[in-house]
Amino acid sequence: MVMGCLQPAEHVADGYFLDAYRRGLDQLGRRPGQLNGVTGHLGESVVELLLDELGYHLLWHFTGPLSGGHGVDLVVLSPDDKVIAVEVKATLRHGRWPRPAERELVQLSQDWLDKADNPGMANWELSGADVYGLVAAVNFADSAWRCAVTADFSTAVPIVDLAELADLGWLAAD
Repeated sequence: MVMGCLQPAEHVADGYFLDAYRRGLDQLGRRPGQLNGVTGHLGESVVELLLDELGYHLLWHFTGPLSGGHGVDLVVLSPDDKVIAVEVKATLRHGRWPRPAERELVQLSQDWLDKADNPGMANWELSGADVYGLVAAVNFADSAWRCAVTADFSTAVPIVDLAELADLGWLAAD
């Protein structure tokens, strides 16, 4: 899945990522500045494909510059017709799990979702009250991913079985 998302012949940053993915981040000398951006963008693409395999439908994918941007990474429709704002974090470091940033507003909080410069939400005329939330962490070095979901943005529940993502009705009952 990872290899299918890369185009190293067309994108220099994809080549940097591929080198780090194959050899390990510790084996690289100086790390190119583009590596963080491509790692995050690739994480988004992989999570999009994983969710697609689980029956989710993509409504919106942040396609901004690889150097970062503002707003939710993905907006998807779950198999049970819930709109979900997805924030993806990715890393190439063994044993590490990236986390949402805690700046002036915590990523994937309702206030952060409601910011005017959050294009995924604005394009669909959504507010934080309209969506569920999903945070996905991808560790490319360990070939693993984790996610947690929330219905109210105050409590996140880790997903321990992918079947839990098929119907999020259980989440609203909590």
